[in-house]
Amino acid sequence: MLREGFYGDLTVLSDDYFTVPDAAIPDIESVLTVVGGRVVYATAEYEGLDEALPPIAPEWSPVARFGGYGAGGARQAELMAQAVAESEAHRRWRAARGSAPGAPQPFVDPCFTH
Repeated sequence: MLREGFYGDLTVLSDDYFTVPDAAIPDIESVLTVVGGRVVYATAEYEGLDEALPPIAPEWSPVARFGGYGAGGARQAELMAQAVAESEAHRRWRAARGSAPGAPQPFVDPCFTH
């Protein structure tokens, strides 16, 4: 039950989940998402109601080059992973952590708990 002074989170979907054929369910997308009383995502007839997104950080992120996980899903994720693997900044970051390709990996005893 909603009460005055309380916010309800909601999502308006592109299609009616209960009436589309089963095969079409994966294609249903949110066209409006409200969280904590704020419009956090809006497209289609709700375009422009959401707030501007902050700049992408870090700048080398593949999201800056390929976008988010919208249309294209798995292929887009594959392209993003490829871009990360090719990113010099990301390679340096991994090298600093000791996880670059060819870097020795620390031994972690799975039986040791602290």
